Amino acid sequence: MKASKEISFSIDDNISQDESALPTQVSYVIKKNLFRDRLLFFLIIALSAVLRFYEFPSLPSGLSSDEVSAGYESYALLLHGTDRWGNKFPVYFPGWGSGQNVLLSYINIPFIKLFGLTAFAERLSSALLGVLTIVVFYAFMKKWYGTRIALIAALFLGTYPWHITISRYSLESNIFPCFILLGIASLSYCYTSKYSRILIPFSLLFLAVSFYAYGVSIIVIPGILALYFFFTSKKAIWQNKIAFVLSLMIFLLIASPFFLFILDNFILHRTPSIIQHLPFTVPLLISSRLAQVSAGQNILALNTSYLIGQAINPLVPGIGLITLPWVPIGIYFSLRTRNVYANLLVIWLVATIPFFFLFPADISRINAVFIPLIGLSAIGISGLYDEISKHDVKKAFLSLVLATAILYNGLFCFNYFSYYNKQASSAFNGGFDIALAHATSSASAKEPIYVSGLLSPHLSFVYVLFFLKIDPVDFQKHSSVVEAYGTYEVLQYRKYYFYPRERGLISSPSFVGILKGQERLICKSTQTLYTGGGWKVVRCFNKRK
Repeated sequence: MKASKEISFSIDDNISQDESALPTQVSYVIKKNLFRDRLLFFLIIALSAVLRFYEFPSLPSGLSSDEVSAGYESYALLLHGTDRWGNKFPVYFPGWGSGQNVLLSYINIPFIKLFGLTAFAERLSSALLGVLTIVVFYAFMKKWYGTRIALIAALFLGTYPWHITISRYSLESNIFPCFILLGIASLSYCYTSKYSRILIPFSLLFLAVSFYAYGVSIIVIPGILALYFFFTSKKAIWQNKIAFVLSLMIFLLIASPFFLFILDNFILHRTPSIIQHLPFTVPLLISSRLAQVSAGQNILALNTSYLIGQAINPLVPGIGLITLPWVPIGIYFSLRTRNVYANLLVIWLVATIPFFFLFPADISRINAVFIPLIGLSAIGISGLYDEISKHDVKKAFLSLVLATAILYNGLFCFNYFSYYNKQASSAFNGGFDIALAHATSSASAKEPIYVSGLLSPHLSFVYVLFFLKIDPVDFQKHSSVVEAYGTYEVLQYRKYYFYPRERGLISSPSFVGILKGQERLICKSTQTLYTGGGWKVVRCFNKRK
């Protein structure tokens, strides 16, 4: 009997010890998992940052015409609070006639103030916003889908060819996906936070700002909002009705200048006098960008071909095989949650469908499509993983998917960092700044300079303004500009001419020409002054020496 009591006491002691040890063991496992998850997240961010800042900003070498145009607008705003044409704080740039988005140029003002009008200053914001997008994407996915899906999504986005490409150069529409993501993330957080009454008034702020990132936002942002408010709980809105009304007021206040631009250019086709007295400019464009990019094309057929081609080529920064097969599965698992916030990616994707019927697709025009596709593919992969019952099969499945993604994206990265500068040197006009410096220093005081028309249609002059840091007021006073075929054609600025048969060139005894590639001038004789990087600087003699 005594022995049995001792055994009983011993068992009770062991159970008591096991029970007291259980919370410690659980706490240890949780801390271990948290450390692992955080380490993986920081490694993904570190890898993403390297892919965006390695050889920055010299890869791509040079600057695209859109970059120099947007950069010079930032410079003009910094100096005088106007665009290059003298419009005060425009809500949309007239650009070369069909318009250019303004948000990136406003964002870049402090960078140009700090670092000057350079490629580094022009591209820094895009790279920083690229990394920020991955951080916000991870936080959003973790809140609504859990850590595993968030890590997969962050890894995919961080190494995704499309996102690496847009983060490394400064096309103004490239920041549009970042601001939509900030918009849906703030929308979901503000309505579910314990501070919702304070935060809801600001819930639509980023979506309102998105209108200024890319003009096609007029399609996708209303679509997102209409679908969200249709499916969201009316009770939640009613409980926060004052905050909700305030959010609409703030949204309309921020977005109204852009709406005035739409009203003037696409409905009234004129600018009412009352709008002309506002403290900002609502420009009236002389042509439609939509008409320019879609004229005479079967858009649906083109886009179908584009999607198929992009899906099978790992060297092109398109949609890719690592995304498309998993998206339908991801949509299924997302809809199964029956949570409007967890379905914001589906809402976002549905809101972009009109793009495929309106615009010829490329990685810029349909850039709003990629993040929801990546997020839904991560949901689909994780959902299938959970459906597999055998542990070994689960591990093999996830390993195969991740290995495929790493191989696919790795092929792109190898090609991009090894060969892209050679492949894209013409598009980014690398080396023009050196050729311009040679031409400017070689020309005599009265000798005009021809700048190659092959730099960019309608925008060769902006390269001169950008690299010589010309004051916009001086440009406005001393340039010759005409309207032709829906564009502003700058024929001449001071001694710089942008068409080879201009009177100022052919009437001069000689002039200096900056030529691109195999471009030739009609001269009696020429003298080569510089050759390099696909550029040639020559002195053209109109009379025989």
